[in-house]
Amino acid sequence: MNIVFLVHGIGRHAKGWSDDPVAALDQALRLYPQCFPAGKKLGDYLEIVEIRYDDIFDLVLQRWDELAQSLPAPAGAFNWTGKVSELLQRANNDGATFARFGGDVLLYGGFALVARAARLRLNAIVSATIFRAHVEAIAADRNPPKFAVVAHSMGTAVAQDALHQLATGEWVVERDEIEDALPDLVENANLSEQQAADLKAVLDGLAADETRTIPVNLTGLFLVSDTSPLLHRAPALYSELRTATGAFDCTGFWSINHELDPVSRVGAGLGGGAVRGDKVDIVVRHIHKRNIHDFAHYLSHPRVHAAIFRRMIPDFSNACFQQAQELAKRDEWKGFGGELAGLEAQARQRLIDELRNSAAAQRTVEKLRETIEKYFGLIGAA
Repeated sequence: MNIVFLVHGIGRHAKGWSDDPVAALDQALRLYPQCFPAGKKLGDYLEIVEIRYDDIFDLVLQRWDELAQSLPAPAGAFNWTGKVSELLQRANNDGATFARFGGDVLLYGGFALVARAARLRLNAIVSATIFRAHVEAIAADRNPPKFAVVAHSMGTAVAQDALHQLATGEWVVERDEIEDALPDLVENANLSEQQAADLKAVLDGLAADETRTIPVNLTGLFLVSDTSPLLHRAPALYSELRTATGAFDCTGFWSINHELDPVSRVGAGLGGGAVRGDKVDIVVRHIHKRNIHDFAHYLSHPRVHAAIFRRMIPDFSNACFQQAQELAKRDEWKGFGGELAGLEAQARQRLIDELRNSAAAQRTVEKLRETIEKYFGLIGAA
């Protein structure tokens, strides 16, 4: 069974946060009965591994007064520490409100140690899972499964950074540095006993390997509401990383964005740099709820889930893929539908205008933070 890692974005996410995007994909299976018999669920075809890192931000906020002056920030005139303190006051020191105001973007974009801890969280789970999958495949004398990452919003940057460091060997060095500076950030209570044992085995193995690299060799990297061009902190994007043979470490790359999503419009960055020729850009336009940035809302679109199914589920035939492309041409997937299907014309246009006006003109971390606050204020989402 192939394995898909789900990586969350902005906002607060409790354990089990992936239930909503998985439910959207379960619903999508029902659109293709010739490929997926009635009653089947995503878990019958894929192993879903949930990755959660936002508790790191909560820990930092709880100790903000103590950490504020010790967290290394980028050089320059921008007062990252002051901006976080100001936002915390406006949020009444509430972590969920701070996140809705886009505060996590400041923490990830402004403080190297916090970003490192988030990357470490992702790499711990990915490396332990890859290790266990290969151990079991060898024991059963079969090929290992394929791996894909489906990341959302700020998680697209965390994924790009983490995977780049996993594939280049830098994550072990970072782990040691974090352990020395802030050992609390290294702890991961979300790891199962088996995952913790597998992670130890990975680290023990890498200690004897001078390269300290793990050939991630993703079959698919799906970046949903892609902010990695602006927010990534690694020297380069993992999606552009080539192995010693000259091949891409990630053999398939999709950037998936909504034409009205203010978050990805600002998070797209300033452009420049290499862009691989086989990158697939998917732009969706459906408005089935006010929160068009929502992970599940994206995944419900036929062009989006079909790309994932085609790459990762052998049962999803070419005929089903073509059916998905035809579904995407229907009016409901090119505009209003779902719970907003009955919205009257004037209200529709007002929502479209408000979404367009939510995005800042400039593409900077602070402007992205302001855009997130304005957007969530507009849609009234918690």
